Amino acid sequence: MLSKKTKVKYTEKKKKSKYPKVSFYIFDKWCKRCGICVELCTHKVFIADDEGYPRAVKPIECNRCGFCVTRCPDFALRIIEGRGEEQNTKS
Repeated sequence: MLSKKTKVKYTEKKKKSKYPKVSFYIFDKWCKRCGICVELCTHKVFIADDEGYPRAVKPIECNRCGFCVTRCPDFALRIIEGRGEEQNTKS
């Protein structure tokens, strides 16, 4: 059985990522729900929601390779450096 101190150290280590913190800005009005960003992401950061729009479910795993941004035919996706949540706009 692990001590409380060891458990805390393990959970802190587990939450840390070797990649910098990023958030995503998705323009829902521009997105045509093609799924290219979902398929191209090597770290499986995105999934498609019920309507087919991409949603970042694991932003901590993003390594900022930029495949999702450069391959988006509608320019509907942006990667924003810094800590934050996924942002979506319908305007």
